[in-house]
Amino acid sequence: ARAVQPDSRRAELSGRTLVTTGTSFRPGHYRLADPDGDGVIVVAADGVVLDGNGLILDGMQKAGFGIVLRGRTGVVIRNFVIRNFFYAIFAEDCSDLVIEDNDLSENAGSDETFLDLNQPLSAACGGGILFHRVTGSAVRRNVASHQDVGINLYASHRNLIQDNDVSHNTAWGIRLFASCENRIERNQAHHVNRCGGTGCDAAGILVTSGSHRNSVIGNDLRYSGDGFFLGNQFSPPSDENLIEGNDGSYSPNNAFEATFSTGNVFRNNIATHSNYGFWLGFSRETILEGNVIAYNRTDGVNWEHGQGGIIRDNLITRNGRHGVAFTLDPANRDFPDRVTSERHLVTGNTIRNNGRCGVYLLHTTDSTVMGNVFAGNYQDVCTEGRSIRNRIA
Repeated sequence: ARAVQPDSRRAELSGRTLVTTGTSFRPGHYRLADPDGDGVIVVAADGVVLDGNGLILDGMQKAGFGIVLRGRTGVVIRNFVIRNFFYAIFAEDCSDLVIEDNDLSENAGSDETFLDLNQPLSAACGGGILFHRVTGSAVRRNVASHQDVGINLYASHRNLIQDNDVSHNTAWGIRLFASCENRIERNQAHHVNRCGGTGCDAAGILVTSGSHRNSVIGNDLRYSGDGFFLGNQFSPPSDENLIEGNDGSYSPNNAFEATFSTGNVFRNNIATHSNYGFWLGFSRETILEGNVIAYNRTDGVNWEHGQGGIIRDNLITRNGRHGVAFTLDPANRDFPDRVTSERHLVTGNTIRNNGRCGVYLLHTTDSTVMGNVFAGNYQDVCTEGRSIRNRIA
């Protein structure tokens, strides 16, 4: 490897390069593969600024990494175009990084196989940025499209992911795996889809495997397999996340999904023109407030085997079957500790012009439907099965 030393000229790439000081690179199109996965540019010092000045780093083989950082702090990376690697940038055991204004598109990807939400780091899909145990860092104003994943976080906490364009990927725009207290804000993560547009668990944003207390604010998630997907059926739950001001519309599946988790809050989101606006199976104490939930093909909100939900102050209108549906299958033995649908509150909503029921309760108990405005539904409230001790007014 060649170490880059400071001088008055812009540095050129001619092979694997160790960067030990702030470096401004000479623009150009560099075709440099990384067959050993060590990185073409390796950051070997803290506190350095790397400015690509628009250079194109082309890995050619969809393998290895463009830039690698291990154990570094305070590094800034900007103005690179990095493509045709497994990942454009890989950072591990780092803190206080700034990655901004790069184009990290057209790296490794596929679009046919059904996705494993809980794939470990060793089996990760390819993409733009891969963080492993990275904290307190900022990723902003990057483009990372046309690959599997735009930005992939493993065990990475308290990072800011802001104003990036991670649209048109084939797995996930942004993925959080066992990553907590991150802020995911104002990103474009639309048209993230695969399997001929049916989804195969693709999503604009995926939160999984024990990712807690993240804030997902003001993102564009439209036309993705799911807009937002918090999925934890076969992994630790992801709890107490705030999802606010996002648009998850036009999904072939769910605008927003949150399953097998507790205490998540969905506020002021748009969930329209999907199969379901919200799918909340087996979740507990989830709050939906101030959302627009409309024009979905089946239900506005479908909540099977749930407990303690609060649905308040939403507009729930013109959904094909039910505005809100609470259900339970008594024959379901896959999760015997969760054969229940109980203690929900539906209040302060405008629920109108839904195809069958405004609110539907199947084997649902100890719940309250009160203080809502109903109009134009085929029926306002429907109860079936063993639905007892409910308060409806």
